[in-house]
Amino acid sequence: MSEKIAVIGAGLIGRAWAIVFARAGYRVDLWDAVPQALQGCRQLLQDNLADLASHGLIDETPQTVLARIHTADSLAAALQDAILVQENVKETVDVKRAIFAEMDRLAAPQTILTSSTSWIPTSAFSEHLPGRDRILVAHP
Repeated sequence: MSEKIAVIGAGLIGRAWAIVFARAGYRVDLWDAVPQALQGCRQLLQDNLADLASHGLIDETPQTVLARIHTADSLAAALQDAILVQENVKETVDVKRAIFAEMDRLAAPQTILTSSTSWIPTSAFSEHLPGRDRILVAHP
């Protein structure tokens, strides 16, 4: 079994990250706080992968890459055994503080927690967390 990456937030950016990591050979567990966001997600991922394949941008079949992407029933399940977490939730300090507090509590101490934020400094949402030294911004 390959190493696992958790992608938190199943919107456009979260799905893009899921494809990036799955293309690199990682198992991806995708979770969203809004269960409806996961409905239809598989079809959207398949459509995106088919588009990449039609332009010669992936080396494997869309089905092979898609088989590495799974949805998780809970944040805890998504984070279990993950080596890296890529967060893609609403771009507000309060929402990021809440999700990072929960991820810091649930993830293994060695798990790296990253955010796709485009403008919020890491310190704004990690300042009081015990595991703040493993939190960073990884913006596409």
